[in-house]
Amino acid sequence: MKHLSLLLLVLPVTLACGRDGTASPRAQEQSACGTPASSETVRVMEGLKPHCEGCHAQGARGYFASVDAFQSLMVSDARLVKAGSPDDSELVRLLEGRGSAAFKQMPIGEKSYAQLVSEGTATLPVADVRAWIQGLTAQQRDARPDPEAPRITRLSATQAQRALYQQLGLAHEDFFISANEFGIPMAEARNDDLYPLQPPDAVPAPRQGTTSERFYGLGGGSVMNQTSSDRGPSPTFALTLTQVSQRWCRLGLAKVGNVALFPAGTRRTADPTDVKATLRRWSLHFLGERFSDAQVEALYADVFVPLSTPTDTEPAYVGVCSYFIRHPHWIFY
Repeated sequence: MKHLSLLLLVLPVTLACGRDGTASPRAQEQSACGTPASSETVRVMEGLKPHCEGCHAQGARGYFASVDAFQSLMVSDARLVKAGSPDDSELVRLLEGRGSAAFKQMPIGEKSYAQLVSEGTATLPVADVRAWIQGLTAQQRDARPDPEAPRITRLSATQAQRALYQQLGLAHEDFFISANEFGIPMAEARNDDLYPLQPPDAVPAPRQGTTSERFYGLGGGSVMNQTSSDRGPSPTFALTLTQVSQRWCRLGLAKVGNVALFPAGTRRTADPTDVKATLRRWSLHFLGERFSDAQVEALYADVFVPLSTPTDTEPAYVGVCSYFIRHPHWIFY
């Protein structure tokens, strides 16, 4: 009965907004329901999206992640879109190349959006954006949490690179040497067999294209190249992470003086006791959780032993190391 009473209290708030965003009197008092996106809003978003989603598809400024995001983060924010007044809307000023804040135009680059329209690269005229804003009435942002919001997130390409550097005891210098091209500092890969990866927007920028391609393979994006990032668990991500994890684990194990994987006082041997102590330590090192005895035994039997040989344990340690990096608890948070 107690639970039923609680449910009856929650339902009026949960169901306060209709499909069209119309609020009940109680919801109106709470200012919970947001103004729904109109068909014209959707048309404007789709017209701007090809030139904006490269930088604005996620995060606090992920205006083009979805129609709901565009409506909530852009249209309902009077700092960007002032309903009924296109001249006072920062969105219009940015499109026309006369922004009043940190950026003077969007997209960033040599040409404003208005110039792209005049050249035929962009198809939605700025006049249509102005007319759309002119016809808008006051917009209300939805204050309710999104029930469809993702509960877990995959590591970004940059997060994966930084985590691997730290956990494997590697650094930029293990993969790159300094170079110059027409006086511009560049990162020259020591050897592509090391599987280096670097975002194209990094300073110094990667000199080899394959270096950036691996970054893209992990779902990385680029502001300069107008490429949006991808946080989905795609086959390309899985394949790239598998290749990089195996090669980098081997590199970390072979690095002289590296104590990231085998701190002082620990032993890298084929002795089952030493190996299992390493597996238990690595579970905490990579995943932040200590494996149980049963988990350690299973990992030892299923991964380490099949890859180990009487004269060489490196393949086995590489296999276990890459196992942890490909573990769902490492990839997602």
